[in-house]
Amino acid sequence: LKSAEYAINEAKAGKMPSVSYNFSASHASKGTSKDFTNGLEASLPIYTGGKVEGAIASAKLGKTSAQEEVLKTEQATKLAAVQGYFDLLMKEQKRDVANEAVTNYQAHLDNATAQYNVGTVAKIDVLSSGVDLANAKSNAVAASNDVANAEASLNNILGLPLQTKLVLADHKLPFDQYNISLQEALDYAMKYRPEVLQAALGVQQAEEQITIDNAGNKPSVTVNAGQGWNDTSFPGTSNNNGWNVKGIVSFKFFDGGATNAKVAQAKQALLKARETEQKTRETVQLAVKQAYLNIQAAAQSVEATRAAVDQAEESFKIARVRYQAGVGTNTDVLDAQYKLNATKNNHIEALYNYNVGIAQLEQAMGVDVRSGVVHPSLTGK
Repeated sequence: LKSAEYAINEAKAGKMPSVSYNFSASHASKGTSKDFTNGLEASLPIYTGGKVEGAIASAKLGKTSAQEEVLKTEQATKLAAVQGYFDLLMKEQKRDVANEAVTNYQAHLDNATAQYNVGTVAKIDVLSSGVDLANAKSNAVAASNDVANAEASLNNILGLPLQTKLVLADHKLPFDQYNISLQEALDYAMKYRPEVLQAALGVQQAEEQITIDNAGNKPSVTVNAGQGWNDTSFPGTSNNNGWNVKGIVSFKFFDGGATNAKVAQAKQALLKARETEQKTRETVQLAVKQAYLNIQAAAQSVEATRAAVDQAEESFKIARVRYQAGVGTNTDVLDAQYKLNATKNNHIEALYNYNVGIAQLEQAMGVDVRSGVVHPSLTGK
């Protein structure tokens, strides 16, 4: 962005006067004639055929494009932070599920061992329960490791030391309603997505380039003013001096077709820029629609898995009570515990997909990082 601002200043310099100083010294091959000349000249462009004006306009468009690049970078950074945050929260919840499973397996092993000691169950119940407990402990270790890695990744995104201990404000993945229609999301993206605006700016810059290149087919007008000194002795600044003011009109009648070739290239670049703009709009629309549909699917998955968790918890309670009462099997308890773990993890993953999906949709729409979600129907832009 700073470079683009300097580029504007550089382009504007084309309309400003320039001042130059020249010194020359000569000695004739015959005789002893010497000449020392000093010259001070100022030049002011009056008309450049639109070349300078086009360069200034193009540079200003470049600055606007750079501003959009800043916004795009901010939005990408926000998405990465959101993904990192919810990934850590998801891993923490999965760790809790794994630790809960260890507690449940331990309790069941204790129960099976007690019943085996009094001869009401076979030893295989104790052995199989012990194996599942060992597996659950291994899963819990892996889950804790996943939390540590997710925390380090989020620290890296935030620019914090990797060993920083993070305490998240949330304890569970939220499930907040996100009410926006697909058409509203598409309309918003067409107005505010940086890539769409940059593509439109690219078309305008291509149009300005045609003006710049076509200046070669137009005359240029410059006013020069100078003051000169000359003498036969160094440094040549005696009273032998004079001044001049002149106007120069320059027009190149023939340059071998170079200017026309440049204009033709610029026109082709304009066609390409227009195609790029159309392709960019279509790509953004596709991204928005995919992100929107992913949110809808994730929301349905959250509802379905939430019901499945309730059913799995009830099934586990029944299987454990039946086993304690001697009317259920060890396999029923272990299978119910396995299904409970799976459904809880599926529910957590669905919540993660939903929350990250919202962030992905906002990034696809080009929602401003600072203002947050702005419903298109409420914007005055």
